[in-house]
Amino acid sequence: MWTMELLRRRLTGSARGQMTIVVALVLVVLVGMAGLAIDSGRAYGVKAKLNAAVDAASLAGARALAEGDDDAARIAHASATAERFFAANYPNGFLGSEPGPIQTIAEHDAAGFWRVTVNGSAVMPVTLLRVLLPAPGPVTVVASSQALRRDVDVMLVLDTSGSLGPPTSPHDTLAKLKVAAINGFVAHFSAAPGGDRVGLVAFASGAVLSVPIDKTAHRGFVRTNGGHTGVVDQVQALTISGSTAQAEGLRRGLDEINQVPQHLRSSLRVILLFSDGAPNGVSGTFTRSSGGGGGGGGGTAEVVGSLYSETDGPGNARATRLFRADRRDSAHGTYDDIASLPATGLGNVALAGARGLGAGPPYGNTRCNVNKAARNMVENVANQARNQGIMVYTVGLGARLNSLEVTFCGYGNAERGANILRRVANDRSADTHDPSDPIGRYCYAADADELKACFSEIASEVLRLTM
Repeated sequence: MWTMELLRRRLTGSARGQMTIVVALVLVVLVGMAGLAIDSGRAYGVKAKLNAAVDAASLAGARALAEGDDDAARIAHASATAERFFAANYPNGFLGSEPGPIQTIAEHDAAGFWRVTVNGSAVMPVTLLRVLLPAPGPVTVVASSQALRRDVDVMLVLDTSGSLGPPTSPHDTLAKLKVAAINGFVAHFSAAPGGDRVGLVAFASGAVLSVPIDKTAHRGFVRTNGGHTGVVDQVQALTISGSTAQAEGLRRGLDEINQVPQHLRSSLRVILLFSDGAPNGVSGTFTRSSGGGGGGGGGTAEVVGSLYSETDGPGNARATRLFRADRRDSAHGTYDDIASLPATGLGNVALAGARGLGAGPPYGNTRCNVNKAARNMVENVANQARNQGIMVYTVGLGARLNSLEVTFCGYGNAERGANILRRVANDRSADTHDPSDPIGRYCYAADADELKACFSEIASEVLRLTM
């Protein structure tokens, strides 16, 4: 017969058993929730680390495409580089996970760039989450990253005027310029077929296309002499003499880079201008007032060349010395019957600009007008280049750039050679800086020993823009 005491004991024991079950279930849920939180946090950490690793791998792979003798070699180099960077950024055992092999895909797009895709994964075993899931398998975390490397077309425009030699510059300035241009700049770009395009213009009193830019789908550098790149050969062959027809040099460089057919152009186009002085030559077609009276042979109504603004004598004196515009430094003759300057020079480049000119056009032929026109023209060509999306960089050498060599035009400090090179590059420090235009950079080398650093810095900046 049940007694109240016996009933109480039985009910108490039953309640205790039920509470034990409830507590056990709650503990399982709590441990499972803790496991979910811990494993989710680990998975998040693995995912973040994996994302960073494939990002680093794709960027490194894209940069590595600059090396290789053909597309197959470039792709192989990009894949190997991507693997190294992935391994360096995702160590085995990170948060208990193990990375799998990555997949690197490098594709050359006809629009003028490379696309590098890196796919990666890591296997992460679960921990406390096993309490909720019966025999759960490991979690596979995946990540993918893509980087673009733009192809680049580059024109190197080098001043080879006589001021690069004694007594203005030390005897080894030209040698150091060659090393800087080759090792500090040209060597940074991919010369092999399918790689980057680089051409060369040398200027002094006039300008010559020393190395044409490749204009085919094969890309790379134009080669000479059994496989050596023509750019290297021609930089090594540079000599110095003559004046500083900067505008004609820059114009020839712009004309050459534009000779690449529109559908084959790289998505990044660059001109690098080097000079150690201010421009002082105007290239154009000049009308002779008398048809004679000079070294040009008499009787001709017009003469084509680069008119030199001599820096001695008054500014209203007539400029008479003419050089071949299509030669680096070749005298055309002395013409004392060129009474005026045209409205535009060779390539239809306007002579007028911010520096001003005398009444015209046609403008009176004075040394000051020629000098102002030379400065206007180089800025006008640079503006044309930027209007086409071309980046313009400049390297300047020597203390003369920071002084006023020309005194007969009454220039102020703003007309120093360094200021002109800043304007040409649309450097952020230029007094005419336009933030809406492509922004280049002016790098100043106080002496020839600093040239390589300048060329290298600009090459590095150009390569950063390819990414």
